[in-house]
Parts: sequence; C-alpha cells; structure tokens
Amino acid sequence: MTLQIPDDVNLFDEMVRQAKARPKKVIIEDLSNALTYNKFLIAVNIMSRKINEVVKNEDRVGIFLPNVVAQVIVLFSLFKNEQKPCILNFTMGTQNIIDCMETASLKTVLTSKEFIKKADLGYTLEEMEKQVKIIYLEDLRDGISAFHKVSGLIESRVSRFKKRETSEVILFTSGTESKPKGVVLTHRNIFANIKQVFAHIEVKETDRIFNPLPLFHSFGMTVGSILPLVTNVKVFLYPSPLSYREIPKAIHKDKSTLFVATNTFFSNYAKFATKEQFQTLRIVVAGAEKLKDDVRETYKNKFGITILEGYGATETSPIISLNTHQHYKEGTVGQLIPLMEAKIAKVEGVEEGGNLLLKGPNVMKGYLIHGKGFVPCGEWYNTGDIAQIDQDGFIHLIARLKRFAKIAGEMISLNKVEELALECFGESAFYTVSIPDKRKGEQIVMFTTKSKISSREFKKFIKSKKMSMLYMPSSIDYVDEIPLLGSGKPNYWALENLAKNK
Repeated sequence: MTLQIPDDVNLFDEMVRQAKARPKKVIIEDLSNALTYNKFLIAVNIMSRKINEVVKNEDRVGIFLPNVVAQVIVLFSLFKNEQKPCILNFTMGTQNIIDCMETASLKTVLTSKEFIKKADLGYTLEEMEKQVKIIYLEDLRDGISAFHKVSGLIESRVSRFKKRETSEVILFTSGTESKPKGVVLTHRNIFANIKQVFAHIEVKETDRIFNPLPLFHSFGMTVGSILPLVTNVKVFLYPSPLSYREIPKAIHKDKSTLFVATNTFFSNYAKFATKEQFQTLRIVVAGAEKLKDDVRETYKNKFGITILEGYGATETSPIISLNTHQHYKEGTVGQLIPLMEAKIAKVEGVEEGGNLLLKGPNVMKGYLIHGKGFVPCGEWYNTGDIAQIDQDGFIHLIARLKRFAKIAGEMISLNKVEELALECFGESAFYTVSIPDKRKGEQIVMFTTKSKISSREFKKFIKSKKMSMLYMPSSIDYVDEIPLLGSGKPNYWALENLAKNK
C-alpha cells in the first residue's frame, strides 16, 4: 500500500480525532503534570480562547517557553486558532533572539514568569520587551473565568468537527554564520514526516516516548511534542537534556520505551546510568551529530542497547533517514524514509561522495530571511552535507560541506581528523575547527577535554595510517568542557572564536 499524505492537514484537528477516541488515556506528562487526552483538549480550548483575546489578529505569535506540558498546550492552542507559532530558542543569546523576532515580524511573545526567573533570562526579556509585547502564561491563567472553563468543557464534548485551515510553524536556525533564518514548516510537512516515520519503523500505541529535547529543536517538536498527541503514543517531557544523573532515573520511573538524544548527551548519560534504568528502552535513536564508536560500544556492552543512528534537518521536519533493528548498517545514518528522494551532486575538490540533495513531502515550504522576507524552497533541498549512498540505500555521512578545511589547495575533512584522534587515543573527546592561515590558506586547531595529549603520538599515528600530514592539527588545546548548542551539538562556532583569539 502506497503511503498517502492528505493535502489539507491541521494538527489540532488530528489531535482532536485521537482525543475523542481515547479521552481517558494519559497522553502527556512532565515533572509536575500528567494529562489525559480529555484534560489536554479542555486546556487547549481554554488557552486558545485566552490567546485569542489578547492576540486576536496576529498571524504569527512567538513562543518562549521550556519543555513542559504548558508549552505543548500553547502550541496546539495556536494551531486551533489557525495562527503560526514562532518557536524561539532561549539558548541562542539575546541578539540572535532579537534577530529571530525581527525576521518573523513578531509583535507578541508568550512566555512564563517562573521560566524567566529559573532560567535567569531577565536581561534577555528586558531587551525583547523593547521590540515586542510580552504576555505571561501566569497572567492568562489568572484571567481564566468560570465562563472560560465551562465553554472549554462544552467545546471538548461537542462532536461537531470544524475543518481548520492548514497552517505553519516557524523554527530558527542557530545563526552561527549570519543572522538566523526562519524555517517555515507547514502542518502537512510535519504530519507527512510523522506518517513517514510510522511507515519506516514500528512505533506502537503502547510505546512511551521520553523527550528531553526542547520544542525549538525540530526533533523535540515533531517527535517529542506533536507525534504523541496526533498518534496516541504517550510522552514524558523532561525540561533539560543536561540533567545527566536524573534522566536515567526518570526513564526508569516512566518505563519509557523510546528515547532520542545526541552523541554528546548519550555519552554523558552513560556515566551515571545503570543497566536496570535503561532496561525498558526498545528504540534508542541518535541524531544531530555523528554517533562516535566509543559511545556506540558503551551502550552495547554496558546496557545491551543498539543505538540506531538517524539523520535529519530542521528543513525536513526533521527526519530524513533512520536505521531500524531490521535494516541496520553500523556507521551509516540508515536508509531514506518513504516518499523521500535523494541525489548526490559532485563537489569540486571533494574526492569521496558529494553534496546531498533531497525532496519529499516533509521538505519545508521555504525560509524567512532577515530583511528579505519569504524565500521558497526549490525543487531540491540542498543539505550542505557531503554523503555517499551505497548499493543497499544506506546513507554514509562524510562531513558538512562547511566542515572541510582547504589547506595548501586540498580539502581536508575536519570530521576525519576527529575520527583519527578517536582511533589514536581511544576516546571521542576531540573537536576540530579551521581558521584562516596566511601561508596555507587555513589551519586546523583541535580542542580536547582529555589532558596530557601528545602531539608527537598523534603525528606518528597519522603517518602509520599512511595519511597526508595535512590532517595533523597545527595545535591541540585542552579545554575543561566543550561548549554546546541548545540542540546538544558541539558549538563549533564558539570553538572557532576561541582558536582565533588564542
């Protein structure tokens, strides 16, 4: 049977369909709330009415909230109102957040007093208030009258089904090279990606998703916040992926079966978790950065878990490919999910693989560019990733096109330098960047959290592999910890600045 994606999808309608079929099922939970479908629907009905009272005619509305149930209620409330949520990344830094608000022409942002205080974002909020109106959820909650409650309850019981217009969600790129871009995803893009995943890997209604990834992270949004509500799969939202000791305990308590994180996060969870705490996990997926061999082996040997490496991008809602237990090839990011097509475009100077281009129903509508407005996506989305696709259809990611250094006219993969360091020293605690060099064009600087690393030993190892000495970093510098982006990826931009300012 061919997978069919309807043209007109509103994610609120899809949630209502499930809620009416299973009103008493607990579907979403965080550290302080657990809501059945019915309670969630009533909360959305009330919140959508309150939002409508304060931002009635605004097409786009900003969300600046942590990974808790209230945030998902706000998200679905905007879906119901046929408004476009613009999800702001609170880890981006004040200027980038201001840039995002300008890019999306926001007039109003919804946030929480408690969150601003806990996250120490007072200064950021002061700067935001110079540009937009800030509305606190606490104030909306205090203004909920008996009328709101009764009408919300009645609305949840009325079986008449309103067909809503399909709408959009806007996420933002990290803005490390220029001002952040808004990624415009339609409800159909997101719904298609959910359907594609269900056709690719067996997710059951009895599964329990554990999601520590924030809503501004496209995986945290699609798989961790929307998929559960529109497919009847329970989710536990954890406010921060950085709670390395507490998350294994929370997974054990929830009896979670599906868990997604990045290589960096998996590496840290493994330091504190026991085999018993992870025993209920059935599907464990790594994405956003390359899964390192030592982390893969740790999970196999310590927990008996095969981490399934996948690949995605904000622009593809986000999932592109995924290994499954039935179709698995170590060192790859799996096969394309259904309805996606790929082609490889040759890149001058890159010997192995080429630029990966994609199309499919989950590919974004286009970008919002600061100062320019909306720019539609072409027929093929250019990932900027250098990849190969083998005869079995498995994708081998080689590097970001931007993760190459041009040294003495040769293209050197920075990922390959990190892999060589892992092989030489037995740990994935190495991160490389390139900076300008007057003599050779560019030079490689490596950072490590491992003390007492011998440059001589690494040079000897590269020679023993019969590889060019252009792979040898000009310096190997020790740092206490590697800066991370909110998504859990290493912040190479911060490391690059560190290397330039040495």
